[in-house]
Amino acid sequence: MKIGDQLQKQRKLHHMSQNELAEKLHLTRQSISKWENGTTLPSFANVIAISEIFGVSLDELIKGDAALMDKLKDDGKIRLTKLETIVITGLVFVAIALAIIYGTGISMDDVSDWMSGFSLIFFILFANSINRKKFNESLNKKTVIFGILLLVTILVPFIIGIFSGFLQESIRLQKNV
Repeated sequence: MKIGDQLQKQRKLHHMSQNELAEKLHLTRQSISKWENGTTLPSFANVIAISEIFGVSLDELIKGDAALMDKLKDDGKIRLTKLETIVITGLVFVAIALAIIYGTGISMDDVSDWMSGFSLIFFILFANSINRKKFNESLNKKTVIFGILLLVTILVPFIIGIFSGFLQESIRLQKNV
């Protein structure tokens, strides 16, 4: 029997709605629905949680579902979340960039000029690639505050860099008059 059928059977035996099960697993009702209709498969952690909620063995829950068995075999591999990938890969690139900068003797003023421009461009590209609806749902007050501070720390140096040239030139012109 497939995991979706087994899940639906156990849920109904325990007089539980998809919403109730989703709340116990800290998921959405849609996730439960997708598992039950076979669109997606639960993770190994969720299969364990389901077996504990319903008081059934893992064997009883997953036996006969070849697709889930294959997925569970793959779950043993170490996979990074998208956020972990961003942070770890980003730190590697920072180390490489610093090695190149210090190795070639590029001035820090030049680095600051390009980095502020690149950071703004990449921030805009990053922001445009995010699923805004899911992103908004995941934000709490602390995250909003940190997001505002991040935006300020990116934009202030960029704007100062752009306008400092104009300001210095206008000051020079006023002194010459």
